[in-house]
Amino acid sequence: MKAIDFNCNWHFSDALTGREENVVLPHDAMINTKRVPGGHTYFLLAGFQGGDYVYRKTLEVTPELEGKKLVLEFEAVYCMTEVFVNGIKAAEKAYGFTPFAVDLNPYIRVGKNLIEVIARVPKEGHGRWYTGGGIYRPVHLLVGESSYIKRYGVRVTTKSIHPAVVETEILTCGGDEAEIAIYEKTTDRLVVFGTAAIQNGRAVRQFQIDHALLWSAEEPNLYLATVKLLENGAVRDTITEQFGIRTLAVDPERGLLINQQSVFLRGGCIHNDMGVIGVINNDATELERARKIKKSGFNAIRSAHHPMSRSLMKACDEVGLYVMDEAFDSWFRMKNRNPYVQHFEEDFKTDTTAMVQDAYNHPSVVIYSIGNEIPEAGSVKGVRIGKEIVDTIHSLDNARLTTLCPSVHWLREYLEGTPYLTRDEDEWIAENAANREKDWNHYVKIFTGAVNNLPDSEKGQVYPETYVRQDEEATRRLYPYLDIAGYNYYEERYEKLHELHPERVILGTETRHTMMVNTMRFARTHPYLIGDFVWTLQDHLGEANCCNLHYDESEKNYKDYPWLINYGGVIDINGTILPAIHRYEFAWGEYSGKPKHGLFLASQPPIHNGKAPLVESYRWTDTVDGWTYEGFEGKKTFVDAYTDADTVAVFINGKHAGTAKVRDYFAKIPCTYEPGKLMGIGYDRNGQELYRTTLHTAGHENIITVRTERKELDSGGQDFAFLDVSITDREGNIKLLPDRTVTIQVEGAGRLQGFGSAYYKNEESYDQNHHKTWQGRLRAVIRSTEEKGSIRVTFSSEDCETAAVMLEAK
Repeated sequence: MKAIDFNCNWHFSDALTGREENVVLPHDAMINTKRVPGGHTYFLLAGFQGGDYVYRKTLEVTPELEGKKLVLEFEAVYCMTEVFVNGIKAAEKAYGFTPFAVDLNPYIRVGKNLIEVIARVPKEGHGRWYTGGGIYRPVHLLVGESSYIKRYGVRVTTKSIHPAVVETEILTCGGDEAEIAIYEKTTDRLVVFGTAAIQNGRAVRQFQIDHALLWSAEEPNLYLATVKLLENGAVRDTITEQFGIRTLAVDPERGLLINQQSVFLRGGCIHNDMGVIGVINNDATELERARKIKKSGFNAIRSAHHPMSRSLMKACDEVGLYVMDEAFDSWFRMKNRNPYVQHFEEDFKTDTTAMVQDAYNHPSVVIYSIGNEIPEAGSVKGVRIGKEIVDTIHSLDNARLTTLCPSVHWLREYLEGTPYLTRDEDEWIAENAANREKDWNHYVKIFTGAVNNLPDSEKGQVYPETYVRQDEEATRRLYPYLDIAGYNYYEERYEKLHELHPERVILGTETRHTMMVNTMRFARTHPYLIGDFVWTLQDHLGEANCCNLHYDESEKNYKDYPWLINYGGVIDINGTILPAIHRYEFAWGEYSGKPKHGLFLASQPPIHNGKAPLVESYRWTDTVDGWTYEGFEGKKTFVDAYTDADTVAVFINGKHAGTAKVRDYFAKIPCTYEPGKLMGIGYDRNGQELYRTTLHTAGHENIITVRTERKELDSGGQDFAFLDVSITDREGNIKLLPDRTVTIQVEGAGRLQGFGSAYYKNEESYDQNHHKTWQGRLRAVIRSTEEKGSIRVTFSSEDCETAAVMLEAK
């Protein structure tokens, strides 16, 4: 079916507040709403509240479209969605993260037709992170002739790589023959061509591709399969699908094998917001994110905790990132007030199917997770549901691997004191009111600090035998059904887990930054550990201060307003790669046998009276690149050193400021800020100098520096330019303090989509035309309009030279 962009000319309104505007999709209806301090879900949603988001658009059905198959495809809408066509309900969709399609033919007529979409996002408690709201992914009008290729009707499967053989499967409505042409994407060279007869709406043809270019994260080679549907010799439909040629396998003795080569997943978990623009997922926004993650050195990402957008999978295909695509954050037991839980048992197979269909042709997707931290996954009913999810996946895709991402203590605590290892909980709860009350009280305790009692002889053990027995009971029925044994925050227990199950491969599905160096050392000699996904790779909105960052034990509100961001990543919400990445680089190099060498310095903004941050396992430091803090001369601070040296000495303007022993590539040295030259020297264990590096205070002039990788945009409202704005001297050295208010003006064929800093306690909104810098930086996101032409973006601040950037929409 032909896909037509259906994203422009929508009218949006919020039924609860009365606000309304004309919008272009994708659109986040929540990001620029007022945040509400307080409330029991503030930590999760950072004060953002839901609404009844209504979108209306007129579909003009011309006589030429009469009699054709018309389908409206939504890549995702958050959430509890109803679709009306000419006032008649045509579809509903509870889940907010999977695609769905609406058959328009029973409801439309020649002439004007009203399409109305209502996303009913509960006021609060609907999510465990900032979700955004509304139609936040693209919409397409699919048009089919009397014969057409079905939605998801072209599937390409790698059958082998020596030789390279791919199978194309085509699903149709009508037609009698399919022509298949396969091209190298980068060269557009035709590599193979053939035909296949269509029988009962299906055609299958295998092709051998000589001298095939295989896909991997290191070499993301892609192909295009163009399929033409013929009927009596006439072309009725044409579809082009992108794919890659690659194989997957796991082996506890060799690990994860991609194209028969051992690969370790240097992974991280991410949510789906894009910082100052909220949750807007399309090809342009997701490619920006994928490129930044690739640049940082990670080779894998986990979509936490929902199916990944089609656009991000496409971007990962192109830049080379492995993907763990995750189905659900909840099954049939609630974690919060997410209304989808009430629909889960009715809808989970449909939503699992949608996830797999969307991912099938993306070589980047290597693992499906069936759920995140599902307490009930070890019970009789939970195991049955888990197996049904796996069976649904395998009925569509046998080539990829499956796992579960559990908080294992929840698994055992859910079962403790219940009959759920042998009884279906629904049956037991239904027996009487006492059982219902006992179940509810028990379930609530899981989330309010339930702790298993241990014998005194086991207290203090890394993995107490009581927990071993309970964990085995909680996992033994479902884990054999999975390809990979996933574990959240179980890094210290991998060796014992392997001793118990040498036949399994293990994956750290959610892990701690502070454990990463030890994990990489362990992985080097234990191939059954196939990867490590840290929480989190990039900061996201919501889950405010998940690392519990504070500077004084007396602080009581370090998760309350104005906290906005989780603040647990090594990339901030605006895409700045933080200096903490150097620790990863050293650890990754040690694992790969290609050691990284050198010395890198970072400094703490001297605004905390010399106090180091008190943090938990998601983060270990608050230092940044640079050494310019105007107005803070003589204030106490810290310098971080990242190095493979044995000890580090720090000098400020030639004076020795301190020396520290390096542990796990890291040392922290207290000092006092003075402008000038910050120098670090790294020594080996014999005291011989290995490295010397310096940072310099910026000059006195204040320059607004703007950098962007793109100055040409596609018109039509679907393209974005990401402008990184910083206050620097003329040499480009960043001026971290003081903060300055910068004003932006956008003229021409573009508009401001979002503007702001990555400050974790930000009270400013992202739709303002002025914003205060944080650590010298801001990000502006410019969106193209439907018009072609020049876009002028101007930045000004009281004590800075005005800066202007010219973009072009074509």
